[in-house]
Amino acid sequence: MIYILIAVVLFGALTMMVARQGDNSESGAMDNERAEIAAAQIIQTSMQLKQGIDMMLYSGSERDPNTPDDDLVFTTPDDEPAFSTPPNGHKVFHPAGGGLILQPIPPQAIEQVSTNPPARWYVGRFINVEWTNTAAQEVILTAHQISEPVCRAINQKLLGNPAPLTAIVNPRTILIDGSVYSSTNPVDWTTSNCPDCEGKIAGCLVGPSEVPGRNVYSFYSIVLSR
Repeated sequence: MIYILIAVVLFGALTMMVARQGDNSESGAMDNERAEIAAAQIIQTSMQLKQGIDMMLYSGSERDPNTPDDDLVFTTPDDEPAFSTPPNGHKVFHPAGGGLILQPIPPQAIEQVSTNPPARWYVGRFINVEWTNTAAQEVILTAHQISEPVCRAINQKLLGNPAPLTAIVNPRTILIDGSVYSSTNPVDWTTSNCPDCEGKIAGCLVGPSEVPGRNVYSFYSIVLSR
């Protein structure tokens, strides 16, 4: 009887272990699927923005048929009162301008390490990229502070390799307005601060944050190269 009871207990323990492993495997598969979906949504948003900018440049906005790239304004609807302050004809996201809609970053894709700046989309004519044609500033769309799984899913889709591109500096330095974070010494995007990024118009990179021991993952897309 004792042997039978021991066997029953061991069988129960084994059943629990197998069930737990199955749950973990299913949870991992679901997490991977969510990361894939979020990555696809982020990439799609960047492609839609690039197409919308191209349309504004070639056909003009609703109110202004002649829209040179230097006149494009990338103020987003959450940047009030600047967004609603006229003139609005060259504003990419304003109904009187390009009328484009910037879909929110999927909540499951966000991993905010620091609120300086917070996790969100950033887009504008911020900085010159070393490997583009001229010294003019490029227009860059950035999904700042996303999770590592989403970052890896993005690079697998875009670059065929899930490894994040390694930046030597905080991604905000080269992806977000230099006038806010380094006004006295703007940092151009060179191969020295992100060797892995050279020649890549879109991808996800990782770099140090101001929080000790924490990295920041950010997606970027050069939606207008100059």
